Amino acid sequence: MDPSDRHRRATPDVPLCALSRRGFVGAAAGTVLFGCGGGKWKTKPVPATEGTVELELKDFPELATAGGMAAVLPAGMRKPVIVMRLEGDQFRVLSSRCPHIGCVVRWDNEKQLLRCPCHGSEFADDGKLIKGPAKQGLQVYPNELWGAKVRFSVREG
Repeated sequence: MDPSDRHRRATPDVPLCALSRRGFVGAAAGTVLFGCGGGKWKTKPVPATEGTVELELKDFPELATAGGMAAVLPAGMRKPVIVMRLEGDQFRVLSSRCPHIGCVVRWDNEKQLLRCPCHGSEFADDGKLIKGPAKQGLQVYPNELWGAKVRFSVREG
């Protein structure tokens, strides 16, 4: 690819191995991720029972260590959610849906933040709004580590 084309693209392909610990989350925001070897990692559909999702950690080896992340699409939702492994037994689950008009946010590797490709809203890796036109941050879903499962509740906004 011509280096000048890189700046014209709204969402550059992000090698997962190049992300910082704070920066890992954004790579999961799209429905297809690109790994270090160039392979594609698609958002994984997962079941949801009455809005509750339980992810078996053994099925998501990328969530085994801090800095790991996965993009999943709970049954009944139109946009993926981003599940991140933080330090220890802590997780963060964010909606990938921009609250401005509903586009799926993407990771900006240069700025280390989530960006909406539609109108440029920017969000920190914890979902907080950095720059509009969105008026609020990304939805954060409550979650807990329940045995060997990450359990979270989702509601489509």
